[in-house]
Amino acid sequence: MVKNKKLLNIVNNKKGKSILTILSIVIILAVIISSFAVLAQEGNDNASDSGDNGLTLQEKQDIKQKVKEVAGERLAQETQKYVEEFVEKRGIGAEDINNISEVDISNLPQDVNIENVNDANLAIYQVDYNETAGANEQIFVITYSSKKLGDQGDIIVAKDKRQFLHFGLSDETAGSTFLETATGVPGSIGVGYVMIRHGSITGLSTLLEVIDAVEDEDIEVIVYKNDEVIRFGNVIYASLDGIKKDYDVQSKGVVEFEPGDVVSVFINTDNLVKYKNVITMVEITTTE
Repeated sequence: MVKNKKLLNIVNNKKGKSILTILSIVIILAVIISSFAVLAQEGNDNASDSGDNGLTLQEKQDIKQKVKEVAGERLAQETQKYVEEFVEKRGIGAEDINNISEVDISNLPQDVNIENVNDANLAIYQVDYNETAGANEQIFVITYSSKKLGDQGDIIVAKDKRQFLHFGLSDETAGSTFLETATGVPGSIGVGYVMIRHGSITGLSTLLEVIDAVEDEDIEVIVYKNDEVIRFGNVIYASLDGIKKDYDVQSKGVVEFEPGDVVSVFINTDNLVKYKNVITMVEITTTE
C-alpha cells in the first residue's frame, strides 16, 4: 500500500511539472507574438507619418509654418498650399528656406521667359534656399488659374530667346537679287547679319507687291548661311499682280548656326517678273 502511494505521488508530481512547462511555453509564445504586433504597429505608424517623398508629418508641418512665416500675408491660402507642396517635392527642408517673394512679371529674371499667357492670371514666386553650406539657390514656382486660361493655349517657360533679322527692298526690281539689311546695306554671299550666339533659324516671312506678273512663275525667297543655301524658304506665286505674302516655321535644331556665321536672303525669280516693297523677317532662336 505504501509503495502504491509513493508511485501515485511520483505520477502526480510529473503531471504537475508537465502542466507547468506547457504553461511557461504558452506564456513565452504570447510575449513573442505581442512583441511582433507592437513592432508591426510602429512600422505602420511610421509609414502613415511619411509621404511619398519620405517627409514625416512633423517635417511637413515645419515647412508649412516656415512658408507662412517668410511669405506672410502675401500668399493666398490656395497658393501657399501649392508652394508648400512644391518645396516638399524638391526635398527642401524648412530650415533651409530663406525667403519667398513674388516676381514682377514685367521684369522677369534672366532664367525665366514666359510667353503666350495673360499675366493677369499668372503668379511667379521665387523661393530662396540654402543648397549647401553658404550657397544660396533659387527656384521659381509658377501658379495660374487653369479656369481662366481655358481658351488661352499653352504656357511656355523656357530660356530660349527669339529675335528677328529684318531684310527688305523698296525699289522696283526685276529678276533675282539679294535683299538689303535693315541698315540699307545690300546683302550678298557672306554679307549680312553676323550671328553672335549658337542658335537655329526657326521662321521666315515675306510680304511683297508683284507689279508685273508672269504666268506660271513664282518668287523664291532663299536664306543663305555663309555661302550655303539652307533648305528652308518662302515661295510666292507671281502669276497675278498685287500684294502677296508667305510664311513658314520649323523646329529648333533643324537649321543651326554658330557664332560668326553670316545670314543673308536672296530673291530668285524670272527676269520678267517685277516686284517692289519687299519685307522679309528671319526668326532666329538662341539658347543662351
